[in-house]
Amino acid sequence: MRIFHMGDWHIGKLVNGFYMTEDQEHIINQLYLAIEEKKPDVLIVAGDLYDRSIPPVPAVELLNNALIKIVKDLNTKVIAIAGNHDSNERIEFASSLLDSSGLYISGSLKKNIEKVTLEDEFGKVNFYPIPYADVPYIRDLFQDEEIKNYDIAMERVVSNISKEINREERNIAIVHGYVTKVSEDSYEELEVSDSEKPLSIGGTEYISSKHFDIFNYTALGHLHGPQKVGSDKIRYSGSLMKYSFSEVKQKKGITIVDIDEKGEVNIEFCPLKPRRDFRVIEGELSDIIKAFDKDALDNEDYIKVTLKDKGEVLDPMAKLRALYPNVMELIREEKTLRNNNKNVALNIKEKSKLTLFENFYEDILGEKSSEEEINIMESIIQAAEKVGE
Repeated sequence: MRIFHMGDWHIGKLVNGFYMTEDQEHIINQLYLAIEEKKPDVLIVAGDLYDRSIPPVPAVELLNNALIKIVKDLNTKVIAIAGNHDSNERIEFASSLLDSSGLYISGSLKKNIEKVTLEDEFGKVNFYPIPYADVPYIRDLFQDEEIKNYDIAMERVVSNISKEINREERNIAIVHGYVTKVSEDSYEELEVSDSEKPLSIGGTEYISSKHFDIFNYTALGHLHGPQKVGSDKIRYSGSLMKYSFSEVKQKKGITIVDIDEKGEVNIEFCPLKPRRDFRVIEGELSDIIKAFDKDALDNEDYIKVTLKDKGEVLDPMAKLRALYPNVMELIREEKTLRNNNKNVALNIKEKSKLTLFENFYEDILGEKSSEEEINIMESIIQAAEKVGE
């Protein structure tokens, strides 16, 4: 059986004031072509279909059209779960009616997970959709006060599944959360992105990967970088596209999972090309303007600019957007030395005005003033003192 594993579509995402809906549609159009070419039996979307619990109308229309196209026109089944950005109840709406069409959506976590069973030439493949739910919800669901973090919560959920799972058949879990290798006093840190919303604070969000040993494959969502957890049997597909500049180096696409007769998996990655990429430009404003190539094909990319100019710069954003219309972020390189022993504050009455200037310059910019700058300031001080005489 061939499975397309995706997650974290975040349809309707707003990044630094820019709506991503058209960019998302561009990527989804490539998904259609990949389905036609690679012919998967099922598409998994492992949570965060939308970016917020009440998505804007264009986002609802885009997801609706995409699911109709995939299920009806391309005759490909879809299994999707709610993520932490989704509204569980809204995602769950009318799900029972949709099952018969080949669209299986699990919005609200239930004590007894309802598996979705598909078949290929080798027999049954059972999918266990485990939608995101917070710890208090799961604690109430199981009536268990010992459930105090996500790891214990997932242990309870998977324990229930293990009571009825058929190990002679192939079984796949679909999960949204931070799954990693966890030991008594540590955990394996995975690649994270700025666009991911933390599930909790203080390490209680981590879920041990050992809970999923009973599955032939675990399709994960939540982390936006494609990556495996220990082995290819437990993987994050990554997000639909880049949603922050921390993802500049990440490759986005479809994780293609082929599961054989014995339940062994083979992984392939199918890249998806964005309409506009995310990239970072650094340098002084004049150098950035000088290096601009009006014939370049990437001038409409989403750009973060780090200016290295030392002095004040007049309206840099307007000048940059005249060249790069989709500049999202503009920051100044931080050179201020933050310490508790400022040079300028030491023995202030014993220092000359020129020495005070040199100390101040070094405290603010983190480097010593040049000989030319010292000479200029010396002339200014002398002129000021003459006026005061």
